[in-house]
Amino acid sequence: MSNSTITLQQVVNFASTHADLLPLAGVGGYQDEPALSLCNDALSDLISDPNDWKFNRTEMAMLVTCPNKIDQLFAGACIFSLGSTTQGWGIDLASANAITVSGGTVTVNTLENHRFAVGDTIYMIGVTMTTGTTSAYNSTFTDNGSSSSWSGGWVITAIGTKSISFAHTTGQNNSDVGGAPGITNFGYATSACFQEMNNTSSPPNIQPCTVYRELPFVSRVANPDRLSVIADLGTGVLKIRYGMVPGSTTWGAKIVYQAKAPLKVALTDTWAPFPDNFSAVYRQALLYRMYRYLNDPKADNEFKKLEQEIMKVQGTDDAEATDVHLQPEESLMSNDYWGWW
Repeated sequence: MSNSTITLQQVVNFASTHADLLPLAGVGGYQDEPALSLCNDALSDLISDPNDWKFNRTEMAMLVTCPNKIDQLFAGACIFSLGSTTQGWGIDLASANAITVSGGTVTVNTLENHRFAVGDTIYMIGVTMTTGTTSAYNSTFTDNGSSSSWSGGWVITAIGTKSISFAHTTGQNNSDVGGAPGITNFGYATSACFQEMNNTSSPPNIQPCTVYRELPFVSRVANPDRLSVIADLGTGVLKIRYGMVPGSTTWGAKIVYQAKAPLKVALTDTWAPFPDNFSAVYRQALLYRMYRYLNDPKADNEFKKLEQEIMKVQGTDDAEATDVHLQPEESLMSNDYWGWW
């Protein structure tokens, strides 16, 4: 995380000097209020679409698609197979004891009814364990410059509707508990790509993916070139939809997102995730919120200043070339989904 040492209180003090030292905390006997709420509002203003802050980007673990399945649930960890039975499924939450070890057998619970069979070799990524032994439960992808491959798989010995089991290996111990970490800070997706799972070339076959706010539910099967986070279920689980429906070629989706604004609980908290060198932008955001709270006519002008400050700060990225370009919200051809069946 970017370095952040400036506290909310410091910026509240600064804002107060713009309002004739009017107290912004402890008003009416309420501790830290309205200053604390104004700071949280300011962060929400800053961390919102279309502001794509580089320091606030987070990359999800890979989610592997499943043939003929358009929607998938994902909580940050995935279990998948390769070869003739290639398919992927989201692992249930660690808080729900999704991975347990007992009697030398590891049991993994999935978020949805899976299609694995006894004898399939499975791999896992994104797993977190309460014992901290994540390396014993996560498979490894390697690329030596001439070929790429996955290693660290396990052979399924038993299955349930939403569970699979296999014999434990080195580092996997009885009483271990874990699962998916949960994606609790999702704000909005900003970019993504697809990696072909059965491609062993170096580098592996990777294709770009367009992220949409929403996608219609369709039944056409084809290589997907877009995805959407349809819903945040509020439990650490996201619902992800592809366009089109993934077919026999299985892909690993890599999604990058902006983390949502953190909730500050005391004026002693810092302005993280904003680093100290971005202090000008959150100072201006708080000034705007303060004037709005005071019903001061200056609020509209302060908001314009905030927009200018954001543009100035993000303008530093102009020194870097980008391969992201403007594109229409809808296809320039009508019936994008329906015209070529």
